[in-house]
Amino acid sequence: MKSFNMACLFFTAAFLTQTGWADVPMKSWGKPSLQGNWDYRTVTPFQRPAAFADQEFLTPEEVDEFETAVRNGRAARDAREFDGQASQSDVDVGYNSFYLDQGTTMTSTMRTSQLIYPENGRLPPMKAAAREAGAYFRALQSRSPQGPEDRNLFDRCILGFNAGPPMRSGAYNNMMSLVQTEDYIVIQTEMVNDHRIIPTDGGEALPSDMRLWKGDSRGEWEGDTFVVTTTNFTYLSRFNGTGENMTLTERFTRLDEDRLEYEYTVDDPESFEDKWTAVVEMKATDADLFEYACHEGNYAMPLMLSGARKQEAAGIEDDTWLPSWSR
Repeated sequence: MKSFNMACLFFTAAFLTQTGWADVPMKSWGKPSLQGNWDYRTVTPFQRPAAFADQEFLTPEEVDEFETAVRNGRAARDAREFDGQASQSDVDVGYNSFYLDQGTTMTSTMRTSQLIYPENGRLPPMKAAAREAGAYFRALQSRSPQGPEDRNLFDRCILGFNAGPPMRSGAYNNMMSLVQTEDYIVIQTEMVNDHRIIPTDGGEALPSDMRLWKGDSRGEWEGDTFVVTTTNFTYLSRFNGTGENMTLTERFTRLDEDRLEYEYTVDDPESFEDKWTAVVEMKATDADLFEYACHEGNYAMPLMLSGARKQEAAGIEDDTWLPSWSR
C-alpha cells in the first residue's frame, strides 16, 4: 500500500495542463521549474490579419500554407536585396536579411494571432490622449536630432525593442534566460542583455513616484503559474502606445519538458478603451545567450548626431529621420 501511495505521489508530478497530461519538471520545493533558456520566435502575427476575419484558429493545412507564404516572402526579399533593389525600409534597417533571426513556424496552438483578447485578435481602440502622445513622439523623432534624447529608447540602447516587459517576438535576439530560486526569479533577455530580478513572495511595491524603465515587477505563485505584476513605468517606456500608469500582468506556465506558456495582459485605461491579452509559446533551447554590447557598439548615435550638425551647417532639411516602420 505504501509503495502504491508513493507511486501516486510520483505520478502527480505529471499534472494536467492546458494541453493535457504532461511531464513538467519540478523544483525540490514543489513548484514547476521555469528555469532554462527559452526561444520565443514565431511567425504567428501579433494581431490577427484581416484575411482571417473572425477565424481564431487555423487547420494544419492552413498553417502549412501560411508558413510557406512567409518563407516565399522572405525569399523574394532576399532576391531583391541581391539585385540591389533596396527600399527605404532596407536603408532604415541598415543591414540585410542575413542578419535577421526571425521565427519560421507558428505556435502549436495554431492561433491566427498572439492576441487572444479582445476576441477579434486586434488591439482595442486607442484613446485621444495616447494618440496625441504618439504623434508628439513621432514628430520628435522625425526631426533632425538636437541630442540623443530626441531618439527613441531603442536607438539609445536603454531598452531592447523586443525585450519588454512584456517580451515579444522581433527581428532577432528572441531569447531569454530564466534562473529560478525559491525566493527570486531572474529573467535576462538577450536583446540589450536586460534583466529583471523578481521576488516570488510579492514583496513591498515601490512608491508611485519611483519610476523605472522596465517598471517595478512583483511575483507570486498562483498554483503552478508564476504571476508577475509590473507597475511604475516611466512616461518614455511606452509599449505599443501605453503610458506610465500601465499595469502589466505576466503569467508563466510550464506546459511540458519543451514548452513554456507566456501570457501577458496590458491594462491601461488612460491609453486604451479596453485591456488586451496576448499569449506566446516559448520553446526550450540549448543555445546560449550572447553578449549584446549595445552601448559599446552603438556607433549610429554619434554618427546620427554629427550628420545632423553637418546638415544644419549646410542648410539641408531631411525628412527621413523617422524610420519607415514608424510612419
